[in-house]
Amino acid sequence: MTTAAGRLASRIGRRGAALLFFFLLDVVYCVGLVSTPTPLVPFYAWMAEIMPLGVWAACWGAVGVICLWYAFRIHDTTAFMFAVGLKVGWGLLSMFGWLAGAVERGWINTVIWLAFACFVYLIAGGIPAAPPREAGRRWAWTRS
Repeated sequence: MTTAAGRLASRIGRRGAALLFFFLLDVVYCVGLVSTPTPLVPFYAWMAEIMPLGVWAACWGAVGVICLWYAFRIHDTTAFMFAVGLKVGWGLLSMFGWLAGAVERGWINTVIWLAFACFVYLIAGGIPAAPPREAGRRWAWTRS
């Protein structure tokens, strides 16, 4: 007999579990943006010049809720697109802030958020799986 938790876990699957993780990450980041102390660190000051931090927080929160909603659905591509898009945008704006000289260590945020966007893309299946190997066939050196 399976438990309710087991049935839920099998319904969610790996992709759904990843979307639940992104929900947590995005909502925590949203709360962090809403509760940012003043004076702002240079990166947040740069982002606040582009758009108020409250609006940024709403974007992060909305993407988190989208990830939560689609974690329980079969067709979840929309959530992954939003999750990747937000992280790419955040990473690129970090890079522009660093290149403009407004954010001294913006390259760190750039690397973190663009790498994380790549990670989300890979989880979403952005790179097709390798074709299956033939049974019993092993890798071997070949001469051309």
